[in-house]
Amino acid sequence: MTPRNWIKATLPALAFVGASTVALDVHAGEPTEHGEHAMHGEHAMHGEPVAREDAGHDEHAGHDERAVRQHAGHSEHAGHGAKHGEHAKHGGHAASGHTEHGGEHAGHSMHAGHGGHDMAMYELEDGEQVMVMGGMPIWLFLASVVAIIVFSFVVVEKIGSVPKRDDGRRINLIRNRRVYRVVRSRWFQAIPQLLMVIVLLFLLYAGLFGNRIGNITPVAVWTIWWAGLVFAVALFGPLFCYMCPWDGLANLVSRLSLWRRTEPLTLGFDVPRVLQNMYPAIGLFVILTWAELGAGITTDPRGTAMMGLGMAVLAIACALIFKKKAFCSHLCPVGRISGMYANFSPVEVRARNPRTCKTCKTEDCLNGNARGYACPTGISLKVINNATMCTMCTECVKSCDRHNVAFNIRPIADDLSRPTTRADEAWMCVILLSLTLFHGFSMTTAWENHAPGSMSLIKWMGVTFGTASEVNFTIGMLAVVLIPVSLYWLSCVVASRLVRSTVSAWDLFLQYSFALLPVALFYHLAHNAMHLFAEGGAIVPMLSDPLGTGADYFGTRGMHVGALLSDQTLWYLQIALIVFGHLVGIVVAHRLSRSMFSGPSRTKDATRSLVPMLVIMVLISVAGLSLMALDMNMRVGRM
Repeated sequence: MTPRNWIKATLPALAFVGASTVALDVHAGEPTEHGEHAMHGEHAMHGEPVAREDAGHDEHAGHDERAVRQHAGHSEHAGHGAKHGEHAKHGGHAASGHTEHGGEHAGHSMHAGHGGHDMAMYELEDGEQVMVMGGMPIWLFLASVVAIIVFSFVVVEKIGSVPKRDDGRRINLIRNRRVYRVVRSRWFQAIPQLLMVIVLLFLLYAGLFGNRIGNITPVAVWTIWWAGLVFAVALFGPLFCYMCPWDGLANLVSRLSLWRRTEPLTLGFDVPRVLQNMYPAIGLFVILTWAELGAGITTDPRGTAMMGLGMAVLAIACALIFKKKAFCSHLCPVGRISGMYANFSPVEVRARNPRTCKTCKTEDCLNGNARGYACPTGISLKVINNATMCTMCTECVKSCDRHNVAFNIRPIADDLSRPTTRADEAWMCVILLSLTLFHGFSMTTAWENHAPGSMSLIKWMGVTFGTASEVNFTIGMLAVVLIPVSLYWLSCVVASRLVRSTVSAWDLFLQYSFALLPVALFYHLAHNAMHLFAEGGAIVPMLSDPLGTGADYFGTRGMHVGALLSDQTLWYLQIALIVFGHLVGIVVAHRLSRSMFSGPSRTKDATRSLVPMLVIMVLISVAGLSLMALDMNMRVGRM
């Protein structure tokens, strides 16, 4: 791509950056009721409380919220974590909620330990407390946007145009015969799966029968497992699927064993053809996202436990009714998300020698035999070319008589350079991107602002339409999710016209969808890093008191670890992740365009189709950075 074409491609992105800058600047300097600048502006006199009272009825508020904002230089308490703990801490100073006498809810606004940003606490009508954390500075946001644009140009010119190497660079981790024998043993999966079943049962018990306050289940599930899951998939592939406790329970019920090859107890029905895809998993992912963000189960031990129990029931029911693993193949959103992200991972399961597979007549890897079960998701090593459906269950290792299975270390994003032809995979990529961005936006004060007298999208909808908060959330979620989907479709329509309709917009929608996956993955990592490193320490005291009953089994109940990374370190990490994912996405898009328009005569068509995709990817990455620059609402549960 020439510099002139690149400038034309990035002009819309520059306009978007300018609009974002104005919005962020207005947000940062917006005066509060008492003339203060909210979160990033001037502070009141150090140490003196500034009362902020409701006038009996706030027409903008979605709840009956009252708060007292007080600046403090120090805090005696360290936090359990910003989202779930008894005390909230970020950047070295803690914010603790109290209730003032006289019937008013009280909160604290505090100086962050790093970066000079305010933090405010608000107690809601239902007893939940929310801490508002300041985003990254405007200058850092602008510098990151410039880096994205500059690096994009360098990558397109220097890397993207270089043909993808296919020299078979692989390191087989199970090449050694002893290692292969260990992996082939049924105990290789049974032991970690059994341990995970025990953990799941304990978390279900704690969530259902423990106290609501100080309960380990929400922290373990949402702050540790869900936040850490995406990091594990990016590094190791579908590792959670390998040790999945829901699948472990289904195996125990249907096979009556985890470590012996037995005939499963099942009705053996085929999955209806209309459901033999990822759409059920996409639908369940949307529902769980609504429950997580709209119903607030992230701070509810019982709600979290019921969700985990529901997943276990679905896994067991599918095992008893359908052939193979219908739950893993079509219904489990965790497995299908892991499978999509695993296409980036440096770990893969493939045939050690593809020529050996060509002479195989039985395809035991697909159909199973006396030593191993059939592949739970219907994969044959003869034809597998991506990691989307692999659960790393190792059944193919057990069933292959020719010992022709390899666990390889490979170049990252290797599977993404081969475009998908499946509509459900393409939609999963697009929905993943949209819901991940929505997850970040729904935590900002632009979505919901709890400060009295403030305005936000949810409050505006309530005031304008008079609808319930659940309705407002659902409509707002649908509208926000449709924005990236619509922009991507529009870019495909424009690209199709630029190539004179030689390739349809729908074909481009399919072909380029994998280019969105690194962008989605690394924004997801950046967002989850905030939870994992700012709130992950909350698990330490709860290890000694998992049910919130006042116990101290391991002597850690009084340990308040607080944030694991400073504000500045976390910001730089998030920026690095978003920029890296953006650049990988550009390389993938460039290579996909070359594979679609192969041959010297189609080079111009490849470039023309690529321009709208680069524009949309710049816009999406800038939008991700914008979310990191906005103030964030962090629910801390009931104090």
